[in-house]
Amino acid sequence: MSKKTILITVTLSVLFLVFGLAACKRGCHPGGFDEFDLAAVTDRIAARLDLTEVQKADLEQIAGEIADKAKDMHADRESRLQGLADMVRQEVIDRDVVDRKIDEKILQMKEMADFVAERLIAFHATLTPEQREKIAERIEDRASGGCRFGWR
Repeated sequence: MSKKTILITVTLSVLFLVFGLAACKRGCHPGGFDEFDLAAVTDRIAARLDLTEVQKADLEQIAGEIADKAKDMHADRESRLQGLADMVRQEVIDRDVVDRKIDEKILQMKEMADFVAERLIAFHATLTPEQREKIAERIEDRASGGCRFGWR
């Protein structure tokens, strides 16, 4: 690849990152994702899968742990965005600083993904074959091009 192509790719990637972060503004949940929303999600999953009381308690615990981890992850959001805005205002942006910020965000996302994967694997172990089949069918229905909003 030529240097020009690399420069264009990096510039577009940074712009995509900046606008992507801006697009993630809390539009659907102006007050944030609270316990009421979490209860609604776990109740919907429990009803669709016909979970037992023990399974529902496990699901609620796992969902609570994931929500707490997400809150911790977003705790420094304002300072991160302010740092990004300050960087964009500079005359010249240092590539090392951009790489460091991207690496920090990727690491944070990887930690969250690992955390969620562990919890989901643990929850999957509690499901019956019928419950697993219900989930598999919903995934297949979703893959068939159905509308996201009709999948609730």
